Amino acid sequence: FAHAHATHSFPRDLRLRLFYLTFGIFFFRQITTMASERGFKIKSNALKSPNKSFKHPTTAKKPSTSKKSASNLPKILPQGRAKLTNGPITCWAHTQQGKRCTNKVHSREGEPIPIPYCDIHLKTGDGALKVVSHPFAGKALVARFDLPPKYRIAYWGIRGRCQSCDKEDRAISFYPPDPITGSNIDSKVDGGRTLKRNNYNGVLNPGDTGDIVQFAACPGPDEKQNMKSTFQYFGLRNGDIGGLEFVTVAKVPKNTQLLHWYGSEWWSSRDLKRQNVGTTRYPAPLRDSAKNS
Repeated sequence: FAHAHATHSFPRDLRLRLFYLTFGIFFFRQITTMASERGFKIKSNALKSPNKSFKHPTTAKKPSTSKKSASNLPKILPQGRAKLTNGPITCWAHTQQGKRCTNKVHSREGEPIPIPYCDIHLKTGDGALKVVSHPFAGKALVARFDLPPKYRIAYWGIRGRCQSCDKEDRAISFYPPDPITGSNIDSKVDGGRTLKRNNYNGVLNPGDTGDIVQFAACPGPDEKQNMKSTFQYFGLRNGDIGGLEFVTVAKVPKNTQLLHWYGSEWWSSRDLKRQNVGTTRYPAPLRDSAKNS
């Protein structure tokens, strides 16, 4: 007896459908796998080598505005001399940003021409200048910005008696101007100026005030002054406060020390020897002979 092996046969159209279905599933899986693998590679490459031109909006650096171009730096202009008027005068000072103060200054004690600083800048000083530490002088006065020639600066203090020379002082002798004209020019005085022999009225002491001109040093043997007194005073005889006008005699570059001549008697009366005050950070103007040596 022979067992006959029986086989089941499917209709032709059904077999074709099963073939196409199986092939479709296989093809779909292959495409999905390839796309997945390629997507992983793209993502990995993006992590390893990010597009350098892309910057996250929260971390992208903004253009720096800390450094100002030369054209944006404030330009300090010389002020006109304070004159006798029927009204207030404009403050001489600048802000620390280099803007000219527009505050008006009125007579404080009935003087014809007041110290040309408003009450704010009497306390803080002119913002175009600044006080810095000095290695042996203690403090020094320097230009915060480039200053032009004929830039006017007012020293001021409380009027009183002169202290003995053995005590540190930064006082300046006071010669009050004419109480009517406010000028120190007097045609009746030889030389046209009111001099010590007939008009001395104590000293102006800047201690306990906001004056910063008191820290201007005297030039050393190799140096020269870049500001000077004009002998134009502000205030009244026997008044409480007074001032003295200074003016720059040349351009003063930023961070350069402001210097004026104290007078030979100032040094001899204190038994002190002059020395150069310029430093690397805060230079002083040199004499021509020192430049060539």
